[in-house]
Amino acid sequence: MARDPPLLASPTPTLRSTTTVTIGHVQLRDVIICPGERGVVNYVQSRSIVEHNLLEPEKPPRTLADLAFLPNTLASLPVPDTDHTLLAAGGQDAEIHLSLLTADNKSAWQFNTHLEGSINNSILLTSLSLTDSNESSVEPRMAVNNNDRVVMFFDVPIRARPSTISQVGAVRFHDPVNHSSISPDGRTLLSVGDSSKVFLHRLTGGARITSTPIATLTLPPTPNPFSSHALVASFSSAFSADGSKYAVASQEGSVAVWDVRSTRPLKVFYTDKTRGCSRGGPGTTWLSEDPQEWSQHKSRGPGWSARNVKFGGRPGRELMMFTEHTSLIHVIDARTFETEEILHMPAFPAPPQPRPRPAAATTQSTPSPSATAAATARIVRTLEDTFRITAADDVLVIPPLGDRAVEREVRRVLGQHGVSSRFRIDEVDEEAEMDIDEEPLECVTPPPPSREELDPDAEHNLAGACFDPSGAFIYVASDTGVAEWGVRGAEKRWWVDGAWER
Repeated sequence: MARDPPLLASPTPTLRSTTTVTIGHVQLRDVIICPGERGVVNYVQSRSIVEHNLLEPEKPPRTLADLAFLPNTLASLPVPDTDHTLLAAGGQDAEIHLSLLTADNKSAWQFNTHLEGSINNSILLTSLSLTDSNESSVEPRMAVNNNDRVVMFFDVPIRARPSTISQVGAVRFHDPVNHSSISPDGRTLLSVGDSSKVFLHRLTGGARITSTPIATLTLPPTPNPFSSHALVASFSSAFSADGSKYAVASQEGSVAVWDVRSTRPLKVFYTDKTRGCSRGGPGTTWLSEDPQEWSQHKSRGPGWSARNVKFGGRPGRELMMFTEHTSLIHVIDARTFETEEILHMPAFPAPPQPRPRPAAATTQSTPSPSATAAATARIVRTLEDTFRITAADDVLVIPPLGDRAVEREVRRVLGQHGVSSRFRIDEVDEEAEMDIDEEPLECVTPPPPSREELDPDAEHNLAGACFDPSGAFIYVASDTGVAEWGVRGAEKRWWVDGAWER
């Protein structure tokens, strides 16, 4: 029987890095982008936009822009016919930040303003003219979706730092607008918000953008034991690369895909509504109907809500990816929508601190935490790739070696390098499992149990997801780290001089 090949090179991340990614709004989870080369991502960290090279884990993130507000949305656009990138961020009090970055990712200029209105839920940048032609406009254009029930369009002058940005059109709705996408030909606007409705508009005009309604669709009902009016909302949408399909991610826990020629969904993906519930059953004691209580940490939010949907991948092998509110990432074959792989976001525990050595033992300086973390990550990746040893939340799970003395020595050596490890429990008898831990590690203090070890139901808040421009890699951010997965067909890595070549 023929089987579809895997969509990803491996379910194990190719790169991962501990960092802080700030989620500015509990429902808006789109604050990581990969605007240029593989491994270099931008994300929100407190009131800053930072650049982080995952291929150089020893280097801390570099600040691209310090802002006067906390961004809850982030977008970028390669400026046509230049080597520049336009970067945009929006905030909860209608703030807008724009930066023009040069080829070496230095700021040519920065611009900040307040728009008329309330929270900016998402920002879209495009170089299309948004007329009846798919030609590029003279200047990039920005679409801002906000709680004032409108999508506003602006021209963004880029030749010099702008003193202002001019509004060149607007589309008004009956509900707050959380997200919009524009078809690859620049003619169709797809918008979603605080309702079950999906809006399609035809964009026309030149210097001034106008719109004409095409259709208003309704998301299919979601089998949800926690159904509530407060949960009926969508926060992400996307078009496929050829514009023939589009998808909408719903807070009720579904992602619906349409063919542009039909008003009925082509496919609907549902999340597991019982995930994260109390062990007594699918009760609702942990879930409030009020999103304000989620943001104030008075109640857990719905971890199964679909927050972010994207199309990407290699030419001829397009993928669709969507993230849940916590922990899970779904990767789907966008050609047939029949193959789905579900990934679990890894935990990012703080690296263990070395135990101080006696003064006479060594005169070498203690490595920095960043160097320790980098070395640990390299060791973990090498063991995983070479010996098929798996890692569960950064703890190496090693198969029994048949000799307890050898097993203890392996753990001791790994401990010297700051690598937490354990042996696979299902293949070790109880007595042997006790013996493994009889000897304390000599050089490293074992880290305290992580929150994930104490609470097996613990979830990781996801901050967003994106593809790199080539479609060969995907990046997912949680509030404690960033992970990279390789799309099947991405460039190979070779074992050279005792390490995997990057």
